[in-house]
Amino acid sequence: MARFYVPHPQIENGILRVEGDQVKHIRRVLRLRTGDDLSIFDGEGKQYEGTIFEASPFSVSIRIRNILSSGGESTLEIVLAQSLLKGEKMDYLIQKSTELGVHRIIPFLSSRSIPLLEKSKRIERWRRWKRIAIEASKQCGRGRVPEIDSPRDYPEMLHSAPQDCLRLLLWEREGERLKQALKKCEKRKKIIFIVGPEGGLSQEEVEGAKGAGFLPLNLGRRILRAETASLCFLSILQYEWGDIG
Repeated sequence: MARFYVPHPQIENGILRVEGDQVKHIRRVLRLRTGDDLSIFDGEGKQYEGTIFEASPFSVSIRIRNILSSGGESTLEIVLAQSLLKGEKMDYLIQKSTELGVHRIIPFLSSRSIPLLEKSKRIERWRRWKRIAIEASKQCGRGRVPEIDSPRDYPEMLHSAPQDCLRLLLWEREGERLKQALKKCEKRKKIIFIVGPEGGLSQEEVEGAKGAGFLPLNLGRRILRAETASLCFLSILQYEWGDIG
């Protein structure tokens, strides 16, 4: 059954009306017609299953049969604080971390971040990342679309980190080995971890994170690319404490 994202859907007398960009996708791309079944998810945990009973070039009306709680959500609330990556690497990271069940992503600019985006371009990139997260959620069957924060500076990222999370920092130069650290850490349902840029975080930035309560961790002897480290650690957390395996 085809699946579409409609935030804050309005239902009146059992009818859900779709307008905007999704109409083009429903009618022209997938060529769905009156009598075809589809499902709508609202990105906040609900899914609506129904049948198209009326369609025009500008709207599609769906008669709702079932309202369900969407599946596909991790038992963990993982927040990834990720330094901006070059080129399409950030797009790839958003897509794959969404598939792996990330709850929220906080992009940030550190002293060694490349590119150092001008503020005028940050909004443009942020909007693109939100679209990527929506499409990835639709494809992988998630009921919630992860929050994608607008890019912020490093001190602001530390300040905006959720207070009730286990705080972890991936750092290649030092830190406790991952296996030992996870054994010591009490299993938590809310976790935030920081991953720096390709050039790594500065010593001053690491000390700032430590002062904010982040525990440095080392993933091993090999130096991983920033996007590899993020996705690797997401997978490990989901395997150890979440819903993988």
